[in-house]
Formats: sequence, C-alpha cells, structure tokens
Amino acid sequence: MIANIMKELLSERNSLLSSSLNPLPGSVPYNNYRPLNIPGRYDGYVLFDVVLDLFPHIDSEQWIRWFDLGHLQQDNNPVHPSRRVRGGESFQHLFPNTIEPAVNANIRWIWEDEDLVGLVKPAPLPVHPCGRFNRNTLTYFLDDVLGFHDLRLVHRLDANTSGLMVLAKSAQAATNLRKQFESGEVSKHYLARVIGHPDTERLVCDAPIGRNRHDGGSRSVEATGQTAYTEFQVLKKFKDGTCLVSAKPKTGRTNQIRIHLWELGFPIVGDPTYRPKKNIQSKQTLDVDEPMMCLHAQTLGFLHPRSSESLRLNSELPAWANETAEALSPSQ
Repeated sequence: MIANIMKELLSERNSLLSSSLNPLPGSVPYNNYRPLNIPGRYDGYVLFDVVLDLFPHIDSEQWIRWFDLGHLQQDNNPVHPSRRVRGGESFQHLFPNTIEPAVNANIRWIWEDEDLVGLVKPAPLPVHPCGRFNRNTLTYFLDDVLGFHDLRLVHRLDANTSGLMVLAKSAQAATNLRKQFESGEVSKHYLARVIGHPDTERLVCDAPIGRNRHDGGSRSVEATGQTAYTEFQVLKKFKDGTCLVSAKPKTGRTNQIRIHLWELGFPIVGDPTYRPKKNIQSKQTLDVDEPMMCLHAQTLGFLHPRSSESLRLNSELPAWANETAEALSPSQ
C-alpha cells in the first residue's frame, strides 16, 4: 500500500514537472532584479566606487550606462552614482527583458517522504541562481512548479554534472543531512567517462584543492589547499580511447572529482573547464546543444534523518556510459 502511494506521488510530481517546464520560465522575457548588498567595509563610500571595487571585471563605462538608464535602484527608485552608502544597505540592479540560456529540465523525482526529497538532476542545469541563470535553475523550478518554497539544499552538484540529489523538507532534517555530508558519512558513487586508458584498474588521488577561485570559477591543486581524497576504479575501456570509471570521493571539495581526474591525466569527456593537456578554460555552464560532460552521481547512501535507518538511492545509468565516440566528441 505504502509503495503504491509513493509510486503515485512520484508519477504525479514527474508529470507536473514535465508539463509545466515547456516553455522554460527563463525563456520568457522578464525584468530581473539582482540584489546588491553593501558590505560593512564600504560604509560611507560613494556607490560608484563601491561597484567598481566589488566588480573589477566590469569597466566603468558600463556602470555609467547602467546608472544613466536608471538600472541601479533602491525601492524601485533610481539612485545616483554619487550616493553615499551605509554598510548593510541593499540596492537592486535591474536587467530588463532578461532571457536566460536554455537548460535541460528533465528532472526525475525518485523519492519523497515527510522529511526529504530525492531526485535526479539533469545537465546542464544550475542548482541555484547564479550568473546568467535565475529562473532556469533547479530551485526555481521546484518553487515555481511544485510549490516547494522551503526545500533546503544539503549538498550541490555542478550545473554540468547530472545525477542524484537529496533535499530536506525541514530545518531539522537539513541539519542532520548536512552533518552527514560534512563528516563523510554519506556514501557517494559517481560514474565518469574519461579521456585515456589508465595502466591500472584502481587509482587514488589525494592532491589538496585550493580555496581560491580562478577564471570561470575554476579551482586547482595547491600544496596549501584543503585535504581531498578520491578513489577511482576502471570499469570499462572503449576503443575510442576513453574509458568508464567509478569515483568515490571521501571528501567534498568543489570540483573534486573533475580536478583529481584532470590531475591524474584523465580529464572527463566534455568538461568545459578542465581540458586535455592540462589546459583550463573559463567557460562554466555548457549550452544544451553541446556535448554533455560525462559525470553522473549514480548512488547516494545515508541514514534517514528521522528513523536513522540506512537509505540508498540509485539512478539509472547515463546514456553516455555506453555511447559511441561520435556522440561524445571527447577530443573537443
């Protein structure tokens, strides 16, 4: 009986998501207001100087245009660039008629109870608003389509990584699950298709990963970085020079699996950042019509936050686990 109720609920969730995300929310032009919060260290500064210092990658001429157009606002009223600000003060930056890049919205609901939700995130799809994405994000979809206003993130996947995610329905469940992720109690198993054939079937990488972000948000191996440890096993070698590997990260650093495979000399097929021959590119989120990055969160095992019973969620194998080289374009 319980199994049937769960099956019906999952079917209902998936049907609603499928029917409500075409067109994508971000594909319809809208006025996007991004928050601009003033850090305390800028108390008494002129607003123009603050934005130049906070966003050094944007030139002063662009800021002048935005101010002249009235796109810097507070309470829906344009503000002057010479305005002196207070630490903690909030403004809005208007981006009118915003159209966001398309994303893969094929979300699959696989578990739900009174404490948590389990789903399979497709790629490319950012988890939360960032950069060019606001409405075309997982959290916006769940809020806008399903009315989950209080689902809490307890871990994240890169926009280009597909696979299992767990979200909590309450603060108590979120605290419990976050502690499990942070302490390494969660069993995480990923699949990746990489360029190259390792000489051994088992590999380990314990290269520390730096905290500093580089171009495009990338990270790198640094001697003084955070401890990181990943175990890999070769599952299948393909004639096109790629192979399928499993990855078990014992720590949870940003881009850990991608960086460790790249450091070992086996970059992930389709990774837009950690490229072959130790090249790093600044591009982050892939376009939907580009070859996807072959990294997938396949299983998650943890203790249920209420019952403390073991719960293991499994995802179907991604198509690229057996795809041909032509479809993957690993040499790009």
